[in-house]
Amino acid sequence: MAKIINSGYIDTPVSGVSTLTFPRAVLNVKQDFRVKSNKDGKEIVLTNITSPIDRPENIRLAYTEVANVYNGTGIEPSVAAPTKRGVSVLAQVTDVISVTDDADADFRIDLPLSAHLVIKVPASQYITAAQVKTAVGRLLSSLFDTGSVADARLEAILRGSLVPNEM
Repeated sequence: MAKIINSGYIDTPVSGVSTLTFPRAVLNVKQDFRVKSNKDGKEIVLTNITSPIDRPENIRLAYTEVANVYNGTGIEPSVAAPTKRGVSVLAQVTDVISVTDDADADFRIDLPLSAHLVIKVPASQYITAAQVKTAVGRLLSSLFDTGSVADARLEAILRGSLVPNEM
């Protein structure tokens, strides 16, 4: 008997859009980053040595074991896996955007920017990296208009306008 893995949704095609690309940064971790802290292999902070000392870019990765991944999901116990254990993975980048004025050497404003992603999954043989990658892609798509990688929706969200234009 074969197991069938089903995400439970079917995406309606978007006219004229078959795939989307979202550029990722090409990080040269070996060359540009050093370990700032490492807590028992459960959390690591990398710092970008090409960043100014007063405006560091840091990347934090953390791993936590979760006793019950079903807490707060609303999934009926009758369809839950026998084990409730799982893991949570955090990826965070913190940065400082600096604004200067080429006509005024004394003008400088530093602006903090932080982004993080938490992935929580059951400890199950049926969860794969490909499924997590798909979920992360869907999460990123929620920040953009349907079939687009333009900034308009993200600009609206940053202003508190959460309802998509299409709705």
